Amino acid sequence: MSQWKRSWYASQTQFDDRFFGHAFSHASFENQTVRMVIHPHDYGSIWRIKFSNRYGVYPLTLDSVTLASHRKNVNFDDQDVGNVTFKGSSKVVIPVGKELYSDPISYHADPSADLTISLYLPVYTKVSTWHFSPARSTYMAQGNQTKVNDADIFDTTTHSYYWLTALDVEMMSSGVDPGVFVVMGDSITEGYASSLNANQRWPDLLLNRIRQVSDQPLPSILNAGLTGNMILRDARDVEEGAALGLANAGERMLDRLEREGFTQPGLKGIIFNCGINDIFGDATSEQLIRGLNEMIDRTKKQHLKVAICTVTPFGKSHFFTDEREKVRQEVNQWIRSNAPTDLIIDLDRTLADPREPTEMLHIYDSGDKTHPNDDGNKAIAEAVPLSFFYESSQN
Repeated sequence: MSQWKRSWYASQTQFDDRFFGHAFSHASFENQTVRMVIHPHDYGSIWRIKFSNRYGVYPLTLDSVTLASHRKNVNFDDQDVGNVTFKGSSKVVIPVGKELYSDPISYHADPSADLTISLYLPVYTKVSTWHFSPARSTYMAQGNQTKVNDADIFDTTTHSYYWLTALDVEMMSSGVDPGVFVVMGDSITEGYASSLNANQRWPDLLLNRIRQVSDQPLPSILNAGLTGNMILRDARDVEEGAALGLANAGERMLDRLEREGFTQPGLKGIIFNCGINDIFGDATSEQLIRGLNEMIDRTKKQHLKVAICTVTPFGKSHFFTDEREKVRQEVNQWIRSNAPTDLIIDLDRTLADPREPTEMLHIYDSGDKTHPNDDGNKAIAEAVPLSFFYESSQN
C-alpha cells in the first residue's frame, strides 16, 4: 500500500507589485513559458504537483506542463522529461480560488538534482497567486518552450514562484518513514538573505545535516516561510514603517496554520520560527505569547509534535527600539520557561553576539542586522536536535 508524502512546499500569497519601493515588471503573462526550480526533500518514481489559484480573480489556464531533473541555470535533463497531465489532458483551467493536483506522474528523478517545473501560459494571465522570494531564479521565454533547453530563449529571469505550491512523492507504507515536518515562519525561515540558487535556507541545511549523519529514512522539512509574515495580523493591514504593510507578507500565521500546516500529506510535526515581525508591528509580549500559545495548543490537539524557536536578535537594525527589545526578551523568557512544547530551539543564543546580546553576531549577519547569512542559516540548522524527527513525542 502507498501514500503521498509532501516533498516540497512554497506558501502562496496575493500578488503585490510593490516591495520596499521595488516594482515588478512581471505582473502578467501571455504566450509565455515559466520555468521554476525546486529543491525536493524526498524522491521516488511517482509524483504529483499542486497548483494554486487561491488569490486569482480570473481562471488560470495551463497548456503544457513538464517535470525534469535540473542541471544548471535554466537547463534540465532533456533526455528524460515527465509530461504532466490533468485528468488525462495536457491542458487545465483552474477556477478562481481553487487549488488542483496533477495526475500522478511516472518520473525517475535524479536524487542528487533539483527539479524543474515548466508551465506554458497560452492566454493573457494576470499574476495573482505567487511566492515572492524563494532565493531561487525563475526563467521565462516567449511561446511554448516547456521541453526546450536554451538560455538564449529563456532571456528573462526573476526570483518568484508563480501558482506552484507543492510537490508530492508516492511512498510505500513501510512504517519506517519519519514523515513530514513544517516550519511555519517568516523571512528568516524563507531564506530571504541566503545565497541565490544555492539551497542555503536553514530547513534545507537541516535536511543536509540529517542526511550526513543518519542512515535512517529522511524526513521532509517543508519551508512555510513568508517574508514579513506575522502571527497575529495580516501584514498588509499594518502601516509600512511598522512592518512590511504589503500583501506579499500573507495572511496571519494563526490563519495559515490550518491550511499550510495541518493539511500537509504525511505530517508529523510543526516547528514555529516566528514572532519578530509582530514585534516590528508593536505587538505586546502578552499578545504575542497568547498567539504562540494558541498555535501550540492547536498543534498539540492534532496529535503532532511541536517545537518553537526563540526570537532572534535585531539590535542596530532599522526596526530596533528599546521597547521592542524588551518585548523580545519577555517573549523569549516565556518560551524558555513556560512554552508547552516538545522542543525549544534557542536561536536567540545561537545567533546573538555574546558581548552585545541584543545584536546578531557579525559572522552570521547578512548585513541588515536582522536576517542571517548562509553561515547563520547553517548555525540555525546545527542548533536543532535531530532526535525531534525520530523520537516519539513526550506530550
